[in-house]
Amino acid sequence: MRRLFLPMCLWLGALAATPALHAAPQPQEAAAQAQAPAYATGDAWLDGRLADIDRYAARYPEAFLAELERYAGIRRDYVRALLGRPGWRAGDAWYACFLARALELGCREVVRARTRAGRDATWEEVATALRAGSQARQAVRLALADSYRRWDRPLQPDAALQRALRQRGLRQGNATDGGTNRR
Repeated sequence: MRRLFLPMCLWLGALAATPALHAAPQPQEAAAQAQAPAYATGDAWLDGRLADIDRYAARYPEAFLAELERYAGIRRDYVRALLGRPGWRAGDAWYACFLARALELGCREVVRARTRAGRDATWEEVATALRAGSQARQAVRLALADSYRRWDRPLQPDAALQRALRQRGLRQGNATDGGTNRR
């Protein structure tokens, strides 16, 4: 019995120290997430994927954090802190950081812009204030497709994303063959 006491204490201590991102949502939190407002990016298809990112991040928090750190260039501890703030979900963090990348800004700059805009501001309003045009919005969609591919998560692209993926494929094909590949 004594042999089990110390390992059990260590295990319980480690369990208590686990970050909130790893914790299973309590029934009240789950209900609040279910009733959370839509992302309101101005793109219903994208809004649905951001809600899916919330579910993914709840189930695979480390993969989610690694994605933002590696491909959006934002530290995990910053994302954890951001998710601890009222009104910030995983989809918000993903969108803010990849919108920032598309606009060649820092993620913190987009986070500050949303904070300044106020709790009632939509992502569409924030993106417009940051002058995110159609190219930036297309870049965000492509980043979403890339994240889903790396996560090995199924994605049903809409017509706009299919077009963007085709265009990117053509650009990449022309870049690798010196522009001689005419399809």
